[in-house]
Amino acid sequence: MLVTAGGLLISGVHARQAQQAPPPPAQQATPPDPLVFTDDRLLVSFQVDEAFGTEFEVTMGRVKEVLAKSDKPERRRQAEHWKLLKVGPANGVLTYFFLLDEVAKGVTYDPFKILSEGLPPAEVGELFKKVGPGLKGINAAPITLYVDMLSR
Repeated sequence: MLVTAGGLLISGVHARQAQQAPPPPAQQATPPDPLVFTDDRLLVSFQVDEAFGTEFEVTMGRVKEVLAKSDKPERRRQAEHWKLLKVGPANGVLTYFFLLDEVAKGVTYDPFKILSEGLPPAEVGELFKKVGPGLKGINAAPITLYVDMLSR
C-alpha cells in the first residue's frame, strides 16, 4: 500500500481480502499520518537522490525555522529532541536520519505539513517541487537505549 505524507510516498504492507469492496468515497476514512509516532525514540531515514541533497537540506532548514517560530508547545518540544544526521553519498543516494530521542507523540514529523504551519502554501509547494522528485524512500524504526556510557 502506498500512503502519502505531505505528498511523500511511504510504502508499507497491507493485506485486504479480494471480495471486500472499498467503501464509497464519501465514507472513506483519511489514512493515518505515517509520520505521527507513538514510540518513545525513533530513527527515521529519508533516502534522497544525491542531486537533490542540497534542496532537502534547505527544506529542513526551513522546517527548523518554522519550529523555532511556532507558538505551539508541542512543536517546541518536538524541536528540542529532533536531530538531523546525514550519511553518504553511496551509489548516488544520500541518507538523512531524523534522530528523535524523545518523540512528541501524536504530532506529525512530516516536513511539508510542518512547513504549512508557518509558510504560505505556494512556498511550501515550491519547496516540495524541488525535493519531492529526489525522494527515494522513507523508513522509521523504534530505537532502544542499550547502554549509556556516561551513567554510573
